[in-house]
Amino acid sequence: MRSVLMLLAAVAVCALVAVRYLPHNEAKAAKIQSVEATSRDVKSVAFAGGWGMPYAALRAAVSTQIGEKLDDLQLERDRQAVESELNSRGYLAARVTAPSVTLASEGGAYIVFDIERGPLFTLRTIQVTGPGKDHAGVITLAPGDDALGDRISRAGQAVTDTLARHGKRSQVEIKLATDPIAATVDVELATH
Repeated sequence: MRSVLMLLAAVAVCALVAVRYLPHNEAKAAKIQSVEATSRDVKSVAFAGGWGMPYAALRAAVSTQIGEKLDDLQLERDRQAVESELNSRGYLAARVTAPSVTLASEGGAYIVFDIERGPLFTLRTIQVTGPGKDHAGVITLAPGDDALGDRISRAGQAVTDTLARHGKRSQVEIKLATDPIAATVDVELATH
């Protein structure tokens, strides 16, 4: 027990001497550097956009991960990826602002993507045009359907496949015309 007390007393004296004779500015600089080293580590990535957002899909679209260093270029790519994910889900008027980054005094970066989702767009008209329109087959889109990017792409691919089965080597170009006021989309599957 006595040796433990002696050891504690020796450590206390050494700490007092180090603090007493270490220049004050150097101690402050060391503390600032250690905070700066960790202040750009990502601690949290969040989305502000309200009820009904596809948060799991948005998290999957973001490449910035907790524990990584903050990267401004990656945050811009993530912003575009979140906006693209919302567009593919039919929210064609969705806007994602540049993320707000809060650097905490104890270190760490907290990121929030602010989302203005807008209305869910629906399909108004669907038409096949061009030389392959008579052999396009059944179109699996209908007016009133949600304007989901993957469904529209699959319909275009189905027309291409059907034309190929009929011996018509044709490319299908998907053209979308949006009406933001009515929140509708006109789809044209143009065969070439």
